[in-house]
Amino acid sequence: MGAGGDGPSAGVLRGSGWLPVGRGWHVPADTPRTPEQRAYEVGVRLRPGAALLTGWAALRLAGANYFEGLAEDRRTPLPVPVLMAHGARLRNPEVLVERTRSPLPQAVSRVGVSCVPSELALLHEVRRAIDARRAGVMVDMALAARVVDLERLREAARGSRRLPGAASYAIERACAECRSPRESDMLQVWESVARFPRPLMNREVRDLAGRLLAVVDLLDVEAGVCGEFNGAAHRSAARQSRDERRHAALRGVGLETFVVVGADSERVQVERMAAARARAAWSPPGERRWQIGAFAPAPPLVVRDAHEVERDAVMLEHYAALDARRGEPSGCG
Repeated sequence: MGAGGDGPSAGVLRGSGWLPVGRGWHVPADTPRTPEQRAYEVGVRLRPGAALLTGWAALRLAGANYFEGLAEDRRTPLPVPVLMAHGARLRNPEVLVERTRSPLPQAVSRVGVSCVPSELALLHEVRRAIDARRAGVMVDMALAARVVDLERLREAARGSRRLPGAASYAIERACAECRSPRESDMLQVWESVARFPRPLMNREVRDLAGRLLAVVDLLDVEAGVCGEFNGAAHRSAARQSRDERRHAALRGVGLETFVVVGADSERVQVERMAAARARAAWSPPGERRWQIGAFAPAPPLVVRDAHEVERDAVMLEHYAALDARRGEPSGCG
């Protein structure tokens, strides 16, 4: 907010109740330092045609809530990434500058702030991932939020020079069917560590009459194995009872199940996955007593561990709605 007009006077803005965020721009001193607010404060100060928001800031403004702009300790704010023309200048300790000698890309407006397209913003962000697993989660969560297109992302990657190995891995194995970072992590263990083939993710499983049995996180169709990640909300007695009913219903039609929880090491996860596949029926299509239903997407959620209980509360509502549909016939066959 600037001085004059309908806003506070210059004298008021110099008081303790307001903070300057740029030349001519102030915010109330008690304004929450949300990722959106931090990104916006930097964005409004960028000179048109000389700089654009990128990385986590552009992705967050596009609607990808996974990108919170925090360091690995989940408390320290990361600088706001900005793509700038080679000769442009910007001095701000809260900004991470990326320079390019090429013309800046066509800007995309997010809440009035000029940003790079989301695919390029994601490329800039995965370059800074601490490892390949984290890079894989970043790509999957951007896809889950539906702010990037996978083919456009891969095209942008092909045109990018010196893409780190972790970023190349993440884009090559990307999955648009994961609803949470934990599901992406479980999928990457399944594929990259256990070396099992790509499963389906977040699919309805129905019996041959079309009745809904469950929505499973991971489905190995050939083996007949279902896998699930159980977060904090699964610890309640009521949730455990419902989970067991779902698993019993799946086993009743010949599917094997395994469960992964947050404390499980990669070794433990692989052992459970391999044991489930060893127990599985491996029934040919004509002998299966179950069928694949629809993909069941969920709204993009804030998914850091600190918010896991809130996330699971939303997912409980989602599963409750699916349970309410149990017994309804389906058009799949």
